[in-house]
Amino acid sequence: MTTGTLVPMQGRREYTEPEQVVLNHFFTNTDRNVYCPTGNMPFPVWAHLVGQYSRSDLTMRERFLEVFDSMKKKVEKKEWPAEKMVTVEQAADAIQQSKLAVLDYFFTVSEDFLSKWGVKFGHKSLKDADKLRVAMEGVSQVATNFIQMPDPELGDYQEKSTRYVPFNDIAVIIPPRLQSSRFGASIAANNDELMSAYKRWEPVVRGWLEANVLDRSKFKGQVAYKQTLNAATFDIMRYFLPMGSTTAMGATWPTRTAESHVSQMLSHELEEVRVIGSAILEEGIKVTPGLLKHVQQNDYFSNATQGLFNLASFALRAPETEYHRGDRAVQRVKLIEHTPGLEDLLLTGIFYEFGNGISFEGIRSQVSGFTSEQKDEVFKTYLEKRGEHDLMLRGTKLGRFLFEFVMDNGAWRDVKRQRVGTQLKQEITADLGFAYPEFVEDAKGLEEIKKDYERLMEQTSALHREVRNEFPHDACYIPAMGHLGRSIYEFHPRQAQYVIELRTPEPGHTSYKTLFRDVYREIERVLPRFAKYIRPVMADSSMGRQKAEERAEEKQKRQLDEDKRASNE
Repeated sequence: MTTGTLVPMQGRREYTEPEQVVLNHFFTNTDRNVYCPTGNMPFPVWAHLVGQYSRSDLTMRERFLEVFDSMKKKVEKKEWPAEKMVTVEQAADAIQQSKLAVLDYFFTVSEDFLSKWGVKFGHKSLKDADKLRVAMEGVSQVATNFIQMPDPELGDYQEKSTRYVPFNDIAVIIPPRLQSSRFGASIAANNDELMSAYKRWEPVVRGWLEANVLDRSKFKGQVAYKQTLNAATFDIMRYFLPMGSTTAMGATWPTRTAESHVSQMLSHELEEVRVIGSAILEEGIKVTPGLLKHVQQNDYFSNATQGLFNLASFALRAPETEYHRGDRAVQRVKLIEHTPGLEDLLLTGIFYEFGNGISFEGIRSQVSGFTSEQKDEVFKTYLEKRGEHDLMLRGTKLGRFLFEFVMDNGAWRDVKRQRVGTQLKQEITADLGFAYPEFVEDAKGLEEIKKDYERLMEQTSALHREVRNEFPHDACYIPAMGHLGRSIYEFHPRQAQYVIELRTPEPGHTSYKTLFRDVYREIERVLPRFAKYIRPVMADSSMGRQKAEERAEEKQKRQLDEDKRASNE
């Protein structure tokens, strides 16, 4: 029986009978890598479980069961009231004794009845009120590119973090067409070399950071130091990971979005994406049968994408070799265009809701005649008092910026999850060359790592070019996270404020925080009055990730103290 992905079961272990009862109550299966929470799973619990993908290498089902064990340990340490403890056996007994089968049958029948007789119009709008939640484990970096696209703003995604979770022993997918080809052995050997380098150099990088970058004596706690060291180490090591390396992720979609997206997945050129799409549909129908029952392959998507792929191969001429060792010589951020007269458009949008019946053009014609001081006053009044966690008000949503980025695949992995704006990504390739991990290009003491990294990137690039001549689609599994690629990102001014303030602070990965600092500089260049009210972090202090980890450690200690006091009371 298929696992729903191209790899064996992730985290498989034998479940006790009570555990099986509990898992079957809250999840649609216990023997596949793709599964959904049932209607019995509260949304707040799902939110916590899916959020932990970024910090844990356990499957979601294992983390769910871990709650019972963790609760018991807290009670034993007197950090949690004993009367609030629930064992897995108690939970299983409650499930079995409550005649839930009768209720499940009623809900199934009632949904079927309502879908046929209860609603005569507006069927599509029902799907916006319903949500499909899916856990996916053992999926490749390549597949997540499509799963989280093409409309990331319509979904919510949480993925296993390369920063907090080691990728030492994960599976690396080679799609069946490549595995059975003459390249299969070479691809497997190259993947093994990349993964071996990830494991071999990790302790060396860790030791170098301890000796040259992080001062243990300046940290308030041991946990914060360890977390900071881990993050810095894995931020460097992820550049070695092949794009076929597997990850785990959770997705939450409005059912209308899921219907469209799964339809495209079923029609995708890559077998892995089709397999996952089929598994999502099979599990999703278990929890929302009435609203997903019409999902099928999308001929428009498959014909259009394959047709343009073929057309581009002879209609577009490839440029002369543009291959870079490192990204310093690459223009990583380019402002392609922005809305003409954007400042006056923004000022008009800000005034419009207070326009007392004046037309849009009437307001804009007056705004265009404002003095510099008057324009300053409008922006100040509207934006200056914004709180630390407030978005700018909606008058700043008019107009657009269109940027082109050149970034490494690891940075794209982080950026693509931004649920604002529109993103288009070119195919994963090794054609543009590769970026260096932080410190590796210049630092003394890392020369051997640099040499090995360059060798592997060049070797992987050559293999990618060779494979692509015969397998132009599947070749995207071969590049590493350190290889460069192109994408475009279009957003309006308020979205610019959001993503810049999210992605420039010190705790972020250097590859994307430096990218969005350049985005801010471009916006500041063309729209200085507006840019004045965006709050980027434009430089790193020596503290780096330390502050965030120390805050997290202090918060955990406060929570522990509060739990102890509550238990004693």
